Amino acid sequence: MLSKLLGGDLVKNVGGIIDSLHTSEEEKAQAKIKLKEIEAQINKAQSDINLADAQSKAGGISGMLQRSWRPLIGMSCALAILWEYVLKQFLLFVIAANNWETAPLPALDMGTLMPLVMALLGMGALRSYEKKNKLTK
Repeated sequence: MLSKLLGGDLVKNVGGIIDSLHTSEEEKAQAKIKLKEIEAQINKAQSDINLADAQSKAGGISGMLQRSWRPLIGMSCALAILWEYVLKQFLLFVIAANNWETAPLPALDMGTLMPLVMALLGMGALRSYEKKNKLTK
């Protein structure tokens, strides 16, 4: 019974358990209504948390991280692209031109990075479109 409760849709699973435990249709209906009320309270509480998080004016390191994690991810992607396509290529040219013997330069997995970059660029473009057309504040 616990595995049913912990997997998937909580209300559906608990509703199934209620159906198997209670005999009267009235009891089943009352239990399901109570369960829906609890789910609504949980959703409201999560919504309140999300709203408070979005409106936070927290200071210090936690406030800075809260407000700047998206730009940090974007900057990390930009630095990775700069290294892989510009700096590393320039260094390889300089090393080859001077016949220096060095250890291989680190390579980044651009196959993993580029989908993230494209997603960030797509979200940025979508946000710009929304602002331009005054679809959001």
